[in-house]
Amino acid sequence: MTKVLVYGIDGAPPELIFEKWLDELPSIKGLMNKGVYAKINSTIPPATIIAWSAFASGKDASQIGVFSYTFRDRKTGMSDLVNSSYVKTDMIWDILSGHSRRCVVLNVPLTYPVKPVNGIMVSGFMAPDVSLKSVYPESVIKKIKSLGNPELFFDVAGFTGHKGLDIDELLRRTYLMTDMQVALLKDLIVNEEWDFLMQVFIGTDRLQHMLWRHFDNTHRRFIKDSKYKDALKDYYKYLDKKLGEVLKLLKQLDNDIVVIVSSDHGMVKQEGKININDWLMNKGYLVLTDEFRKEIEDNNKQGKRTKIKYEGIDLDKSAAYGAGAYNARIFINKGKVGQAGTKEYEDVRKKIIKGLKQITDDKGKKLKTEVFKAEDIYADTSSPECPDLTVYFDELRWASNPDFGVQELYSWQTAVGADSAGHSKQGSFVMAGLGVKAKGKIKDIDIYQVAPTILKLMNIPVPKDIKHKPIEMN
Repeated sequence: MTKVLVYGIDGAPPELIFEKWLDELPSIKGLMNKGVYAKINSTIPPATIIAWSAFASGKDASQIGVFSYTFRDRKTGMSDLVNSSYVKTDMIWDILSGHSRRCVVLNVPLTYPVKPVNGIMVSGFMAPDVSLKSVYPESVIKKIKSLGNPELFFDVAGFTGHKGLDIDELLRRTYLMTDMQVALLKDLIVNEEWDFLMQVFIGTDRLQHMLWRHFDNTHRRFIKDSKYKDALKDYYKYLDKKLGEVLKLLKQLDNDIVVIVSSDHGMVKQEGKININDWLMNKGYLVLTDEFRKEIEDNNKQGKRTKIKYEGIDLDKSAAYGAGAYNARIFINKGKVGQAGTKEYEDVRKKIIKGLKQITDDKGKKLKTEVFKAEDIYADTSSPECPDLTVYFDELRWASNPDFGVQELYSWQTAVGADSAGHSKQGSFVMAGLGVKAKGKIKDIDIYQVAPTILKLMNIPVPKDIKHKPIEMN
């Protein structure tokens, strides 16, 4: 009976994995030679929690029930971080558990609080601590706490807290975190019965956001001769070495195993940020209440930025507002403009799209901007959390900033802190093992194809509500 192990490397870009650094990653290169590899198209937008959830379910954000990291209560206007309770569809481990297959799921995003599974579930980076809410069953908690500092097991700092660390401390914590994650992974591979095992390493994402300008000489803020110029590559070499150790363990245990090494998206240098709500306001689409404008003015005097808040929008006068700290998500005020499909709605949306595509960079250069309509991305557009437009400025080389407090169209810090890189549209995918022919490079795949592919490999029927086909490997 075929087993599947997924070695998830968050944000691994094909330009580095398959090209620039390949010869220094012998474990990944060996799997590429023995099986298949491809660029994997991420979700729109390529947000970590959405992309890994699509990877594990074969469904888009509207079917999963999560569109972004936050959810706003329409009655109270208050926003909060999403968690697994918002997920409304089965993930692959739920499907496999229903077929009596034993699953070990480690550090996959959007699994907090954990739900019972036929096997073991350990939450991902949004879990606040090692507890019964983040680890199932309870017996695994003791294992984790014996590995080192449990406060660093899920992430190097609190949500987005890695941006406040100096690079030496960021590197130190990232290696400590990953050492613990690898130790648990290897322990469970050997000492637990499992049919499906999935591990996601978030360390690559944490380092890439902060280290990109230290090695990419095309970056506008490139640091020449930085002592950290090889730090990201060294971490990839470390992960590749640990992959080799995992492969050695698997070889000793069972030959009926398929190994998948995959990322959820790639990474691209970040040039700057477009202040999306300032743009909407200047174009007359967004009108703020007098009280909120006064709050912004007071914060400006103190050098503070102000986050957009729903209750600060004058809904009687506003046609749209923006959200999103990397890609812009624009919501049409349907109460004023009209519902989706009406002429009024389409006219406003069309004008906004035209205006967005006319935005240039800070030097006047035309941007390669893509604007996606909701109906072109999502199977179901009925949720109030569903953005009417999703915007990629210059193929994601320019991010979005929804905050107020910058006196021009451009800024150099997102709503969640400084970055030197952001998520890109394509990640890396490698698969080798039982039943996978050594075909080498295959055509690009979609992230939604992975779950049905795994089910097919494990001889489990693909549920009818998963519409995407398994990967073609012929």
